[in-house]
Amino acid sequence: MHGRVKVRTTEEERARKEKERQEKLKIYKHAMQQIFLKRKEGELDKNLLELTGKVLSSNPDIYTLWNIRREILIILKKGDESEEELSQLYDAELQLTEYCLKINPKSYCAWHQREWVLTTRANPNWEKELSLCNMYLKLDERNFHTWDYRRFVVSQCKPPLKDEFDFTTDKLMDNFSNYSAWHYRSKMLVELYPDVEGGRPIEDSHHKHELKMVQSAAFTDPDDTSAWFYQRWLLGAVKTNIEVAVYTVSPSKTTVAFSKPVNQSYVASKIRLFINNELVNGEWQSCSGNQYDVLWIFKHNTEITDSLNVQMEYDNENGELQKIPSVKQNGQTYVGKGEIDFQRKYSKPVIEELINQLDSCRQLLAMEPDNKWTLLTTTVFLHCIDAKKYHKEIIENLHTLKTIDNWRAGYYDDLITKWSLEDQLAIDYKDDSIDFKIKFDDKITSLPHLQYYSHCENVDLSNQNLSSNVLASLELLQNCKKLSLANNQLTTLQRFPNLILEELNLTGNKDLDQEELEVFKKNCNYSVIF
Repeated sequence: MHGRVKVRTTEEERARKEKERQEKLKIYKHAMQQIFLKRKEGELDKNLLELTGKVLSSNPDIYTLWNIRREILIILKKGDESEEELSQLYDAELQLTEYCLKINPKSYCAWHQREWVLTTRANPNWEKELSLCNMYLKLDERNFHTWDYRRFVVSQCKPPLKDEFDFTTDKLMDNFSNYSAWHYRSKMLVELYPDVEGGRPIEDSHHKHELKMVQSAAFTDPDDTSAWFYQRWLLGAVKTNIEVAVYTVSPSKTTVAFSKPVNQSYVASKIRLFINNELVNGEWQSCSGNQYDVLWIFKHNTEITDSLNVQMEYDNENGELQKIPSVKQNGQTYVGKGEIDFQRKYSKPVIEELINQLDSCRQLLAMEPDNKWTLLTTTVFLHCIDAKKYHKEIIENLHTLKTIDNWRAGYYDDLITKWSLEDQLAIDYKDDSIDFKIKFDDKITSLPHLQYYSHCENVDLSNQNLSSNVLASLELLQNCKKLSLANNQLTTLQRFPNLILEELNLTGNKDLDQEELEVFKKNCNYSVIF
């Protein structure tokens, strides 16, 4: 038995650790009492710097102590300290943060303190900080705190952007599973390689190159999410224009709907309403009350009667003048529609690359039919290449995804709703109807693109899967008279907007509170069916 190391029993080990913990806690409490006493008595000096430093060396995440240290350094800077002494204090502070980051490389407090010191002191050494980032990223290339700090350092010392871009390439070649590197890369890509002539976010050849690179990453590890997310961002990096969706002029109100949110100055400078060839003057008001909105109300004093010539002029983003005539509807209502086109506008070389990658995805799916990321990417490719042509396959894929990725079923339901409505809108805008009803089999779960139906007087949203969360968005139905929300999943009417309706159908929403409904009815100036 002699010479053998004694192994402590579990109980002995537990008692020993508890004793150590109690000793550390005792020291910590005593130090904190001293620190707060000195602070209370206004003794913000170097001695307090030493005390707080000892505590932070063991626990870098006490932000109050970092605040105290900043107070002390500010006081010393305003005092009689020489530039040399101040420089030594700042160097010591940087050494402390570096030590703390070795204990916890993800300490928000330590990283923030380091930023503060460097922006406070004279002549900071930014090149050294960049080297420090390199060192930390060698230890953990995915630490987003280090990547955030690197972006801060780069914003100060401004090295060549291409060097930083190449740095992300090197890091991604080491490990594709690096979301921070992909994200940093996306920010630089649009700055380095914008499509100056075509007006797209990224120049064609580099857009193709990035798509190829991210495909390699995604196929290397199909279950890693970072590359797939970057790919989705690349697919969204297309040119999109603000367009007039539809405008309505009636005796009660004039509304204009846009494809994307715009502000008041945009509307006032781009839109002109003519009645009988006379320019109408008035004031623009946001439908929602927000600074940016997709639907704007035009307040004017021009009388709206029968047999008017109503036309709108719109200066589009290409500097071209668009004239949108109106069609007279029931009574004294005039509706003018813009063109509907939700298809993303990629250049020909990028489309060719997407088609090639679509083929690769199909091959991978043949080997791994249940890989959700490959199936989702295949579906997104189909939508990007030709949403109309592949609509049926897209919807079928989304239903399959609901089965194999049930945790995200709600997301896929919303995509089915959005893309099915886009498909329907292309048909609805070919006629002059002021009715809106869902014409596809899937039940909708949200209300995207509702501003495109802001001219409709009869809106049938019955027999869907709409919850009370969508009620606020019904505010876009400013010209609606009859609205049906029958047989949905409504549980409350608290966010129902103030609409000038004639009839509201709420039958079949069995979870609506009867008492709340009675109060709602009393406050309405229209018929409520329940």
